[in-house]
Amino acid sequence: MGFLSFLRRKRVDSYEELHQELWETARARRPALSSLSEEDVASLRRLSSWFIATREFVPIGGAVLNEQDKATIAALSCLPILHLGAVWYDDWSTVLVAPDGFVHSMTEVNEAGVVTEYDDELSGRVTELGPVLLSLHDVLESGYGDGYNVVVHEMAHKLDERDGTLDGCPPLPRSMSRREWKAAFSAAYADFRGRVEHQAFRKRWNSSSRLPLDEYAAQSPEEFFAVACETFFDAPHRLKEAYPLVCSMLGAFFTGA
Repeated sequence: MGFLSFLRRKRVDSYEELHQELWETARARRPALSSLSEEDVASLRRLSSWFIATREFVPIGGAVLNEQDKATIAALSCLPILHLGAVWYDDWSTVLVAPDGFVHSMTEVNEAGVVTEYDDELSGRVTELGPVLLSLHDVLESGYGDGYNVVVHEMAHKLDERDGTLDGCPPLPRSMSRREWKAAFSAAYADFRGRVEHQAFRKRWNSSSRLPLDEYAAQSPEEFFAVACETFFDAPHRLKEAYPLVCSMLGAFFTGA
């Protein structure tokens, strides 16, 4: 058994807590972290301490990673599993950190079978049952209440793939219906794609309206789920106003309510 595997089997509350200054700095000015109840703050701090102890943080591409950066990544990473538990992250252990956004080659096939290849600049990426790749620049810009949180976004993908399929539907508790989840998210995704297309049309006439989610959510059902999770934690009022059923389902999933 590897050392990190051994650590992951220890109790979450058996790790040395994050230094107070690192912890408070990670939470500062981030509404989703600073507005938690005292009980949730204590739980999140324990989870974050566990996360740091059981992950290997690997700087790549010249990134310089300090203890404060690790604390910030840990706090934002553990927010989605605050009520789900550490077991949801027990199948991976490496966080790769690049200094900035990175280019990834993409391939898309449309309904007519036409293949399009292009390079896309990303701020984060997950590999199936493997490392999470994050842009440090984007990590430090995440969680300030504007709906952008690259860490939560990538962790949402990790939750989604727990059942072996990246499809916008993570493994659900018995109290929740997969059919109802799929129906709600499919309807919201279709609506959002329509809004994006409508906005593109309006831009041609120098007129536009603000989208409730980041436009990247229109890429696929799994990206819609990840962006919805970002918004749920970082700007929940926007998600609730646009897609109340999706917001309610995410609330039930993440809190166990």
